[in-house]
Amino acid sequence: MEHTTRSTMTEVQLFPLVSNLALPKPAPVTTRSHIPPGYGVQEQCLPFTAATALGFIIESPIAFGVCLPAAVPPDGHTFRSPLDRPRSDGTFEDERVFYVKDNPRCSYVNNAYTLDAFEVVSSQGKRVFAPVEPGISFFDRMDQLDLFKLHLPYIWRTPPDMDTLFLPAINRPMPPLTVLSGLVETDWYANPVNLVIRIPPDKQEIHVAVGYPVAQAIFVKRSDRRPTLKVIASHARGARDLRSALAEWYEHRAQERSAYKVLARSHHGRIQMENPSGPIS
Repeated sequence: MEHTTRSTMTEVQLFPLVSNLALPKPAPVTTRSHIPPGYGVQEQCLPFTAATALGFIIESPIAFGVCLPAAVPPDGHTFRSPLDRPRSDGTFEDERVFYVKDNPRCSYVNNAYTLDAFEVVSSQGKRVFAPVEPGISFFDRMDQLDLFKLHLPYIWRTPPDMDTLFLPAINRPMPPLTVLSGLVETDWYANPVNLVIRIPPDKQEIHVAVGYPVAQAIFVKRSDRRPTLKVIASHARGARDLRSALAEWYEHRAQERSAYKVLARSHHGRIQMENPSGPIS
């Protein structure tokens, strides 16, 4: 009788602050719509696909870009960082501007979300207000002039002692969009998370549509932040066991090119994956 161990799924909660958003979705295992035939494609590599499918893909909630004024879409609102000051002749060192597009379906107009109404109990009694949240904002230091923030108008909530690591979308080519990684204690942090993005250098342009994958969120136990490292001495029993395991691995690898995938499934049960194009089985 086949015996499988059922692991407990981690539940991550999300609280949208406006309606009709492009919300995070489980990260798919594939990165391309068409996978070339033949052996050796990246989608056949279990470490590659396992990393690609971690956590959630974060899609851009707004349409935005950085480009020359002539390339701004007709419905784009342009602006610059407050730190990006003109030279004496009125020109700018970087001719590019930021732009955003309105999205009234999610209460986003002129680079500002009007969040759903909040009821607050103060010492004077209850009051209702509708705060605003920018879509794109900037830092206030000149040494961070090359960075901007993309605001995500929802709040993450993870189980106790579990953090969220925000990082560039894993194994997905996204030039020239560079997202900086950040670790947030989302088990208590009651504020929207902002992605920090580096402005592309050398006059490169970016144009991002609503729903475009901009980042990935994976989850880390707080106790795993600072692991210890122990080097195994060559004469230790553990080292002998590992040498035996390595010899066994070479034997498996000689018999089966996809040995790691086969062994992983035999150790952990059948791995369920998306298989829209065929190579992953």
